[in-house]
Amino acid sequence: MRKSRQESGQTLVEFALVLIFVILPVTMIFIEASVILYKYVALNNAAREGAHAASIYLYWGDPGGSSSAPDAGRRADVLQAVSDTVGPLIPPPPDCNNTSATTTCQITYGPGSAPPPFTDPLRSTDALTVSLRHTHAFLFGALGNQLDLRARSTMRIEPSAVISGTGP
Repeated sequence: MRKSRQESGQTLVEFALVLIFVILPVTMIFIEASVILYKYVALNNAAREGAHAASIYLYWGDPGGSSSAPDAGRRADVLQAVSDTVGPLIPPPPDCNNTSATTTCQITYGPGSAPPPFTDPLRSTDALTVSLRHTHAFLFGALGNQLDLRARSTMRIEPSAVISGTGP
């Protein structure tokens, strides 16, 4: 059986319609979903690494009854850990001061096992939570404008004591 020129043109038109309405949208959705999944996993990993860095943070010196100096050092460790692990698709890395419009970081402390009169300036055994939020702008815009991705990790701060000396 021999094909006519009209049938061969019909095949080309059908392929063009399938390409435009099926193959390209599915490819774009696949790319968008891959980027979102990557960012979600990167945020979760960064939150977990930040909480882990804060939980094992060791303050050198005597805090003098105030938790502000140990908290500042712990915050710097969280910032470093989060910045090192957040990944290249989430610019700029969160600074935990909420100055970025697209990515924010928050550190909160929960109650420890000691009763309130026995507060520890080093926050030993307190729960520490690192929360990250990133606003993902869609690449193609067909699914909307943006999506908020959130990650949160909580760990208990390791027990520690006042260490005197010059440090490591």
